[in-house]
Amino acid sequence: MTDAVLYRWKLKPGREAEFETAWAEGTRRIHAACGSYGAILHRGEDGLYWSYAAWPDEAARTACFADHDWLSQDCFKTMQACIEERFDEIRLGVTQDSLESRDIAPEVPVLTTDRLLLRPMTLNDAEGVYPGLSDDKTMTYWSSGPLASLEAVRDYLTWNIRSATLRCWTIAKPHAPNDALGWAVLMDRRAGVAEIGYFIRPDSTRQGYVSEAVERLLEYGFEELDLRRIYADTDPDNTGSIAVLTKLGFTLEGRLRDEWETHIGVRDTLLFGLLKRDRKNA
Repeated sequence: MTDAVLYRWKLKPGREAEFETAWAEGTRRIHAACGSYGAILHRGEDGLYWSYAAWPDEAARTACFADHDWLSQDCFKTMQACIEERFDEIRLGVTQDSLESRDIAPEVPVLTTDRLLLRPMTLNDAEGVYPGLSDDKTMTYWSSGPLASLEAVRDYLTWNIRSATLRCWTIAKPHAPNDALGWAVLMDRRAGVAEIGYFIRPDSTRQGYVSEAVERLLEYGFEELDLRRIYADTDPDNTGSIAVLTKLGFTLEGRLRDEWETHIGVRDTLLFGLLKRDRKNA
């Protein structure tokens, strides 16, 4: 009986970061859709990448790949484009398991601002954010294209809720706490450093909600989590996102050319950063 599978790849030079990002998104989707136990990505001393993917049993794994056309999705296309050589997969049966459970989501406390309630995200928020995640214009500069169904939105939110390296707050109004206007996230990247992200549905844009929510997360990140640096990346044509970051005091630190392969093509990205000492000196 197969309980796990080892995959091994040799990547094209310079495609490592792109591959790792696509692998993480693909693993998230498989876990959300099929109930896998997740996977770990390793890089060997020889430069080869190894992935250990765990499953409840072989039947679950077989059904997952029979029921979903994974290779037609953007992140899996990106993975394939990064691979120079792939090796035969190795199927494994578990005889002993002494790994500690690591899939513990971090604490997401309720936060407030003058106009907003920021609370932990739940799957019930799918209906609220669906109008944005299914909208072509809203998703133009997102990492993937519009989602076609409410079920796909729930699958997408599952990663935000269960991730052990991500804190996700739903943006709502105090008088309507169950109506999700969008979300804001802090993603752990390394000790003292986090990446920030945000999303707002179309009928809630141009009202300052994103800036207000992100400002509160900055305060929480720097003061409560004792972060030294928070950064964001955004498409050079995403004027709305750039306006938010500039308003909040982020500094444009650089441009990475051809950084992302998305549903609208290969795109540059702009990196913005904010340091804890920047806010203290402001």
